[in-house]
Amino acid sequence: MKNTKEDGKLRFLIYKSTANYVGVCFELGLVEEEEDLKKLIYRLKNGAEATVKAIVDNNLDETHLNKKVPLKYELMWYLGAIIKFKNKFHLMETKPITNFNINNVAPSCI
Repeated sequence: MKNTKEDGKLRFLIYKSTANYVGVCFELGLVEEEEDLKKLIYRLKNGAEATVKAIVDNNLDETHLNKKVPLKYELMWYLGAIIKFKNKFHLMETKPITNFNINNVAPSCI
């Protein structure tokens, strides 16, 4: 699915590396790293919302809503489910955000 300014879907992946947690938002090309899981989730969620809001508010090209992340994260996303190595990497599945609506972003991003 190609994201537009009116409709889209964001996928997130969070996993534990050796020292920190790493969070990825595939469609926006965001990669965050943090020692504290709650801080990581907060930064990733608010970063994604702020990015979508900035793209819509500034009428930027929709290619910014359809970026790519390094191949290793795509492999983790797709192969993790197939070969069941989620426990090894402590992967966390999150429900995709569907039909994002810019009017419903977090107050911290407004």
